[in-house]
Amino acid sequence: MNPLKYIKEERAVELTKTLVEIPSETGKVQEIADWMVVDYFKELGLRDVTRLSVEEAGDTVYAVLRGGDGPKMMLNYHIDTFDAFEGWETEPFKLVEKEDKLYGLGAHDMKGGTACALAALEVIIESGLELGGDLIISGTSDEEYWSRGIHELIKTGILDDCKYCIVPEPADHATILIGQRGRHVFKLRFYGSSVSAAYDEGVNAVVDASKVVAEFEKHKPKGFGYMPEYDMRGTLCVTGFHSGGDKIYVPELAEVTIDRHILPGETVEDAAEQIRGIISDANIDGRYDLTWDERPTPAPTSYITSPDSELVTSAKRNLEKELDQKVELGLARSVADTNHIAVHGEVPTIIMGPSGGNTCEANEWVDKESLPQITRAIAATVIDLIGNK
Repeated sequence: MNPLKYIKEERAVELTKTLVEIPSETGKVQEIADWMVVDYFKELGLRDVTRLSVEEAGDTVYAVLRGGDGPKMMLNYHIDTFDAFEGWETEPFKLVEKEDKLYGLGAHDMKGGTACALAALEVIIESGLELGGDLIISGTSDEEYWSRGIHELIKTGILDDCKYCIVPEPADHATILIGQRGRHVFKLRFYGSSVSAAYDEGVNAVVDASKVVAEFEKHKPKGFGYMPEYDMRGTLCVTGFHSGGDKIYVPELAEVTIDRHILPGETVEDAAEQIRGIISDANIDGRYDLTWDERPTPAPTSYITSPDSELVTSAKRNLEKELDQKVELGLARSVADTNHIAVHGEVPTIIMGPSGGNTCEANEWVDKESLPQITRAIAATVIDLIGNK
């Protein structure tokens, strides 16, 4: 019996259409959570369906397809999207097809990928395949903000003993992302000594902060780490600079906000130590404080899943078979719930999702042809890893 024969080419497209046409911008996900629980999971006959209330973010939902006592696996997706920005040439909440591209808000990030995961789930259920372990299917809220939804899921303990996770987030064609950079937000506060600006004396906090920002720029492009095997570098971007005004005194306080993306193998403490070293090189006159990650959830830390792991090798083999070409392994440039699953949930995690474009922008689209391809690759990998042999 081959469960993959149950895959219908148009099913992932149908599900993408349904999902796009249910608005679910961050913080406004109740309607899609209702659909997921009432109209979808329960109609599939899943009994173990749970809805987690997430304050200010909307509900996270998950279901469990029960199997044997073997390893557990999770298919995860987030149910929120960015807002509908200006510049859409089509109705953002209506799926529109143009030249094999499916346009709609969240089509690529990540309702097309969600459709692939759900279509794979349907195939496994319809085929009657007995699983050697439980299959968890989770839709998390707040991914586009603080990832509060995935942390509520982790708190339940459902991920204990979970050995594999596939998230069909956006990915380039013929690429599996086996890790991600981490993101940490640093705050620098520079303290000067104020006198009347008519004398231009004292210690100017703006001048100190400017020296440090200029010193940061000297370290680009590769001074913040580089992994040649994945052609990926760490980055530092100054995203805020606040101080002073029109009063007649030398500024005694300046604040600089830094967005720092670090590579797998680096820690936030490593990044902080490097920032302190750069400040030392800038020869400032005043003093400073350095803090980081002032947020309601743990920061999305960098991670990498071993390219030799059973999860990666199985997914790569199945996607190569589906595409009939070599699949590359890479790292994701930005962060997502995947960072939290891999690090805080301690579950080996990969991204294997459909290709597309204009992600998180107006006129977002997903490649129609990639949807059934990813569906088959996900289903085949689930069968490999937790299907009864």
